Amino acid sequence: MTDELLNAFTLDVEDWYHVCAVDQWLPRSEWDSYEHRVNRNTDRVLGLLDRFRVRATVFVLGYVAERDPELVRRIHAAGHEVATHGYEHRRVIEMTPEEFRADLRRSVDVLSGLTGEPVTAYRAPEWSILPRTRWALDVLASEGFEVDSSTMPLTGYGHRAIPPRPHVVDTPHGSIVEFPATTMRCLWENLPFTGGLPLRLAPYWYVDAGIRTLNRRGVPALVYTHPWEFDPDPPRPPLPLSRRFLHDFLVRTTPAKIEALLGRFRFGTLRETLGLPARARSVVGAGGGR
Repeated sequence: MTDELLNAFTLDVEDWYHVCAVDQWLPRSEWDSYEHRVNRNTDRVLGLLDRFRVRATVFVLGYVAERDPELVRRIHAAGHEVATHGYEHRRVIEMTPEEFRADLRRSVDVLSGLTGEPVTAYRAPEWSILPRTRWALDVLASEGFEVDSSTMPLTGYGHRAIPPRPHVVDTPHGSIVEFPATTMRCLWENLPFTGGLPLRLAPYWYVDAGIRTLNRRGVPALVYTHPWEFDPDPPRPPLPLSRRFLHDFLVRTTPAKIEALLGRFRFGTLRETLGLPARARSVVGAGGGR
């Protein structure tokens, strides 16, 4: 392991059927009937983090937390930062501010009730806080959130004008720290490479070199992954080709790349990476809502 900058490791805890924009094929009304695989797949990632003594920020979907509270308690007991991925895995672009606030509060009530701690970090499904949904940061700040990690400095998924490193965003309700997806500049565009499909497409040497380059510049990287990327025999739902490509292509390469990164770089939670004050940890399961 190097003596380089502390980077952030994050995990989005969602199950194999939590795919955006595919309600026609995986309807929300049928979620409860699908096989629940997120528990054992999350444990695979937690075991890997434990082996490398890494504490991560874990963005848990409220639906998963409500269905499997013991999973959240295990994540918390292992010393990871429990954050929210929303409740129903809806993209911010699909919600009104009122719907977003309700979804956010519902997830927070479940998570804080299980950990006895406030939830202060959020990640939107599919990096869906865009310039036109900038109001979501105002809502987050008004709800007491300190950190957001929902923006992509990339045309299409976000906007290349978004600062490609952690930065403070001022809102009418106070400031919030934004930790965007990590990208590297390539000609006129910022290209992601540290999680999801971009990590799977990139050769490991490119990812390694990219993070080292950023760290030498004093910029921490943000690595992210999902439990379903660690499933040795994942379900293959009948999705449209574009969604199948985003969700499944080269998925078997993820565990080895994540393991190599954990052994090569220093990682911590978002709070640790950003230098935010640590919160005193409470007894698991104590306390109620927000």
